[in-house]
Amino acid sequence: MKKTVQYTHAYLIHRPDHLPSDFPVKADFAKLICGLFFPPRRRGRFAGASSPARVLLLLPDMMAVVSHPSTGLPRVDVRIDEIVVIEQRRLFLDASITIRSSGAIQEWQYDVREEGLVGEFLLQLRHLLLTNQPAERKFGRCIFGEPLDHKFGCGESDHVDRSEVLTARFFSAPSTMIRKRWLFPTNVPVAGEYLALTSRRILWLSDQIDGVYQASGMMSKYAPLRHISDIRFGGQGNTREINLEFFANIRWSVPIQPDFCNEAESFTKQTQRLLLWDGAQKMA
Repeated sequence: MKKTVQYTHAYLIHRPDHLPSDFPVKADFAKLICGLFFPPRRRGRFAGASSPARVLLLLPDMMAVVSHPSTGLPRVDVRIDEIVVIEQRRLFLDASITIRSSGAIQEWQYDVREEGLVGEFLLQLRHLLLTNQPAERKFGRCIFGEPLDHKFGCGESDHVDRSEVLTARFFSAPSTMIRKRWLFPTNVPVAGEYLALTSRRILWLSDQIDGVYQASGMMSKYAPLRHISDIRFGGQGNTREINLEFFANIRWSVPIQPDFCNEAESFTKQTQRLLLWDGAQKMA
């Protein structure tokens, strides 16, 4: 009787013999930078259905995504230079990664307790993704909005790498807003919003996940500077947003609290100036 392999945890892959015994993968392991094995995940807060075991292999110019042979799913190769946005979501013990490229969207769920392994893999991926960037800027740091609270301070510390410099930042802390529901005033929580420009990428942190404020959760998104095609501040009435557009028809809309419209608009103008400077340097 054939023995069924039981997968229990994620781990990093550095050699062919690190692969599970029933998970053959063809790749040039001499060029392997880092690999990551994800065990199957049952339905969670971010999963529409159970997800199979997967292996991610990071090579100099691409990332290979291989699902367990029993699924019959084909291998997917994602070119590094086509990755536009990387998104992470964390809520209690559930977490997910979504990689949006010009051709497809890849998503994986994992346990927050495996965050260290996932973080090491993503650090290697960012090193490849963000190397083709403009030269370091000489500008000082420009801060807009409120001082960081503990949660977002830890978020910035976790997400800004030592190899990059933060040049502009906007932040509005979580708060409450009084709104009428069924004729009665109700305190409605408003998520905190963090948007930063570094020497390598644009970074968005929020504790709003799928439209709901999460006191114990956080969403992060980032994209290389070279993929930003537009950033502007706008909206109508009490609804204000910083809107960003990227290649591959990807858009972000960062909601702005009414009290921080001036700060958000100033951040947007400063970011426009910095990105224009980068464009001039590229053409020089």
